[in-house]
Amino acid sequence: MSRLKFTVSLLVMGVLGCQSSPQQSPFEMQTTSHLSQAVYEVEFEFARSLYQQAEQLNQQFELYCQSPSEQGAQHLKTQWQMTMASWMALQGQERGPLNALEQSWNIQFWPDKKNTTGLKMSALLKQSTVPTVNQLATQSVTVQGLGALEWLLYEPQVQLHSDPQACQLGEAVAQNLLNKAQIIASAWQKNPWITLDKASWYAEYIALLSNQLEFSMSKLTRPLGNIGHPRPYFAESWRSKSSMLNLKANLQAIEQLYLAQRGGLDSLLRERGRSDLADRVKNQLRATIETWPTQESLFDLLATKQGYQQVLAQYNKLEQLKYLIHQEVAVELEVVIGFNATDGD
Repeated sequence: MSRLKFTVSLLVMGVLGCQSSPQQSPFEMQTTSHLSQAVYEVEFEFARSLYQQAEQLNQQFELYCQSPSEQGAQHLKTQWQMTMASWMALQGQERGPLNALEQSWNIQFWPDKKNTTGLKMSALLKQSTVPTVNQLATQSVTVQGLGALEWLLYEPQVQLHSDPQACQLGEAVAQNLLNKAQIIASAWQKNPWITLDKASWYAEYIALLSNQLEFSMSKLTRPLGNIGHPRPYFAESWRSKSSMLNLKANLQAIEQLYLAQRGGLDSLLRERGRSDLADRVKNQLRATIETWPTQESLFDLLATKQGYQQVLAQYNKLEQLKYLIHQEVAVELEVVIGFNATDGD
């Protein structure tokens, strides 16, 4: 593992492992006695963390563009990955405040099946003037979020250190990302579930975990393609080779939501006398996270038969987790799991 990736991996674990640490923030969490409060608190911290990381990224871009350096470029890439990791905690949930959910495509455009991000970003750099933040916000979502910043940071044809126009574009995208993150964090200042009765909340909670897990699984199925015919360019964050790091962050977020203190699914199952089931879900999550490969990128893994088999083995772990949530936990709580937007290709 490269030194940068090792450092990023440690920092990502810090981002997702310390969500409940009290920090100064312009946002305030709503306090209620609703059954969903524990899960809501986790979500609020996820949203606040995204804002804080996006704020740091915006600042790092400004500093770098003022005085480009190799060390500054490494810091910028590390901060981009930390911001990406914080987004993984909210990615693919499809449950929560509408104002927050509406920003998903603005934060990240994926899958990018036709390299639309690269084509549109290249076109922007060829224009005589760089769009302002307000102008950028009215353009395609492909140039507004984390994917656009990844392109600027990792695309070989971009010389960020010597191209003031590319740097100016990066600053605009970073500021736009911060604006969207602020909308998300503001939306999560209110618990969106306080009107739900117990049965409805159980269904919403299971759907929250299920949607996020299935979205994570789609980040493997799309690049895996048909047996023997992988599609590596469908991998998320393939330019930065951080697809597997992103997926680990997804799983860490799902674990936090499952274990939410004083009202999470784990304690709920134990209260119902199903400690055995609670342990199986908890152990499956922990084992999957602890054995998740991050040394190699998904793009590189799919280039070999052995790597393809390794990716498929990770997918099977997620399938087992899906079975536990869909078939056992949902049945225990008398929740019917339906289809959602992650189904299909």
